[in-house]
Amino acid sequence: MSDKPARNKKKHNWPPPAEPYVPRQRNPIHSVLTALPVIMLMAGLYYYYHAESKQLHSPPIRAESVSVSGIFTGMSVVQSGAQGRHYLWFEESGSARGVRVRPDQAQSMSALSKGERVSLKIAPTVHASSTYWAWYVEQGGVVYLNEETSLQ
Repeated sequence: MSDKPARNKKKHNWPPPAEPYVPRQRNPIHSVLTALPVIMLMAGLYYYYHAESKQLHSPPIRAESVSVSGIFTGMSVVQSGAQGRHYLWFEESGSARGVRVRPDQAQSMSALSKGERVSLKIAPTVHASSTYWAWYVEQGGVVYLNEETSLQ
């Protein structure tokens, strides 16, 4: 007659009874969407390193070579990979311009004088690339780099 529960009855069943294991069904679209960021990262890294390797290990293209000159402003390196990406900077018609050089070539150009006129011959190493590489560098009658024999 009372609304109170009986004191001798258990409130909880502990430990709970063991339930049979039923594997969850996974949606294949959910699995692909979950893995997509990792797949995109791996593809991007592969594309970047493949393109950089192609740039670094290909000789400059003779047919796309151009001669430029300007005021030498310095050398720089972007820490990327084991040796980094080296750039030779010069000012042409009032705007700064950088061209890539190989790490071993950068050492040989440490004697270039800042503020002096420099003559360059540059070319891409990959057809229609906007990245140009120096293959000939001259300043004050002294040739610091001449890779004409390596042109393709």
